[in-house]
Amino acid sequence: MNIEQIPLALALAVALAGLGSGCARDPDPAEAADTGAVAQVAHADAAAQVAANDHAERQDPEHADAVAIAGRDVAVADHHVPWAPDAPLIEGMSRVRAALAGLEHDGPAPPGKATVVARAADVDAAIGYMFENCALAPEPDAALHAILARLMAGTRALRGDPADFAPVFDMEAAVGNYEQLFEDPNAGDDAASGDDGPS
Repeated sequence: MNIEQIPLALALAVALAGLGSGCARDPDPAEAADTGAVAQVAHADAAAQVAANDHAERQDPEHADAVAIAGRDVAVADHHVPWAPDAPLIEGMSRVRAALAGLEHDGPAPPGKATVVARAADVDAAIGYMFENCALAPEPDAALHAILARLMAGTRALRGDPADFAPVFDMEAAVGNYEQLFEDPNAGDDAASGDDGPS
């Protein structure tokens, strides 16, 4: 099934159902001591997003994407110690950052429709790669799924209206939320964001 054909609510429900298997591994006992709060918040946020999306689609399909795009950050507890991402997560998020860098809208001319659609496809491919290859403990996995659902809402909206850059801002905020939650060595790396910069 093509990721573009999956409604956001269904994709999120499938992603959350996968928390019990597939993408998650059994937590280390040391990790298990501090897993409750963030996982509960991530699940509650994801469930609220699914409910909001379902309600919006039933009430007014034209505004369903607007509800999905109004993403919310996964809460970061005061005592949160950033999680270590696995190699596929680092790779996938680096690909997301590179795709978003290709959507820079503050230059002399915004990217054209073909570029926007291509970068949205790049983000979707990176998300698919992460779903297939990540192996995280339940708490970081739940948070990651909420972030990926937010990115998927953005790519769906970009494909629907490539001239509207509002989804890009929310996608960038989702990546920022990821960087608060995970100790990604490529976070803020100019090479990962497509800027070669001075070496």
